[in-house]
Amino acid sequence: MKILFSKVLTNTDIQKRLAVPNNSLKHFELENGNCSKSFEVKDENGFTWPFRCYVRNDGAYKKPVLSSGWRQFVLNKGVHQGDLITLYKDVEAEASYKIEVQRKIKLLGKECWYNLEPDQPTGATAQDKRKFLLFGKECGYFLEPEQPTDATGEVIQD
Repeated sequence: MKILFSKVLTNTDIQKRLAVPNNSLKHFELENGNCSKSFEVKDENGFTWPFRCYVRNDGAYKKPVLSSGWRQFVLNKGVHQGDLITLYKDVEAEASYKIEVQRKIKLLGKECWYNLEPDQPTGATAQDKRKFLLFGKECGYFLEPEQPTDATGEVIQD
């Protein structure tokens, strides 16, 4: 996999469309003067997302953006301003793209990036595993399911 670009997301990237670095445009292989191309991107869980790369066709600066499909991805994945996305292309498989989303956290006073995992379905009982990078190593921890407590903070026993 080749990294096409990484970007810390802005408010506009989250609310409207993802501005793509201009030097990454060549990797989307727009042909015959077309100003857009639809393609599919797989997330870390193998789910496929339909995106469209659009380029305005007037002016010297092309200003590529990901439009169609991007907002749905943002909403479904819970992506926030300040998150880091990395878009990859498999150079051996024709038009195979992958996307990764990471969020910055502070751990032991050091800022680290961890991969966003999908939220658990409502009513899920399994523990939720989160991953993050610590000193260049991928680490994981489990979030215990919340237990109901009373006004004093004591766990209510069933």
